[in-house]
Amino acid sequence: MNFAAVIRTMSVLLAVFLPSQVLAAQDEAEPQVDPAFEAWLEEVRFEARERGISEGTIETALTDVTPIVRVIQRDRNQPEVKQTYARYLKSRVSDWRKSKGAQALVDNADTLAAAADRFGVQERFIAAIWGVETNYGTVPLSYSVFDAVATLAYDKRRGKRFRRELFAALEILDRGMTTFDKLKGSWAGAMGQPQFMPENYLKFAVDMDNDGERDIWENKADVQGSIANYLKSFGWRNDQTWGRKVKLPEGGETSLVAAQEAGLAPDRQCKAYKSMGVWRDLSEWQALGVRRLNGADLPDRSLPAALIVGDEGDDEGYLVYRNFCSLMRYNPSFKYALSVGLLSDAIQAGAATIASR
Repeated sequence: MNFAAVIRTMSVLLAVFLPSQVLAAQDEAEPQVDPAFEAWLEEVRFEARERGISEGTIETALTDVTPIVRVIQRDRNQPEVKQTYARYLKSRVSDWRKSKGAQALVDNADTLAAAADRFGVQERFIAAIWGVETNYGTVPLSYSVFDAVATLAYDKRRGKRFRRELFAALEILDRGMTTFDKLKGSWAGAMGQPQFMPENYLKFAVDMDNDGERDIWENKADVQGSIANYLKSFGWRNDQTWGRKVKLPEGGETSLVAAQEAGLAPDRQCKAYKSMGVWRDLSEWQALGVRRLNGADLPDRSLPAALIVGDEGDDEGYLVYRNFCSLMRYNPSFKYALSVGLLSDAIQAGAATIASR
């Protein structure tokens, strides 16, 4: 092929492929408007006005709202559902979280103690939730709360619930409780260092230092107090722990779970979690062969407990108490609540080591 022919061929190729490349780049820079989403958003604006939200707030919050495909993808692939117990707990109760949590318990002793005294929640549990949620406030929060909750409100799977969250976020902004720029969160719209959804912010966020703002984004005292208030609101008892990892008798992984004959009535906070199975007094679990990990007897204390079994075939189990159900109010997952409980134990031990140096 001579030089002129090469030029003619290249010209044809450019004519065929360049427009599609340009359009693709334009699509990335200027996403196509979804008429159905825009119609839905107009309904949201109308309802917001009916609820008394100011036009200025509606304009600020909703003018540039864009549905995010990645939010839907993450909603369909949550680790609490997809990951095994072993993988989930290893990633959330990591060596880094344990060491940083122990240091956080020491470094934040004053603010954690203030939250514990006011709400009756032990410091280590406040710190553990803080660690699991945002690595003690170090995880960057990059999603616009309005983009995230609007995406999930428009989606059919949990649309009704997230529509409420969208109006709660509008209320937060309209009441001047924080600024639009601060309303950043996770992919699901969970806000600030304790990862409160907008409705929970309105109910449970507190102003610990009396500066007139419930700042769960930057104020550690407010962050820790808000976590403690949340747990307290769901019946936390500071005379109990969360539970413990236990050694099961041979075959206990199946036989103990299968033995669902009548037991103790679950605590009011635990009634919603029927998959926890039967509740028994610690003495009954002792009689059934359940022991501490080192083989020693269970505590000689009358406490109702339920048995959580981990991955099939690992012969691991956890006896959990009523505070476990309060942890599940934060995230209704056995794996999540176990990660908080196990991390709380580890950081308490680590803080004691630091204090003894």
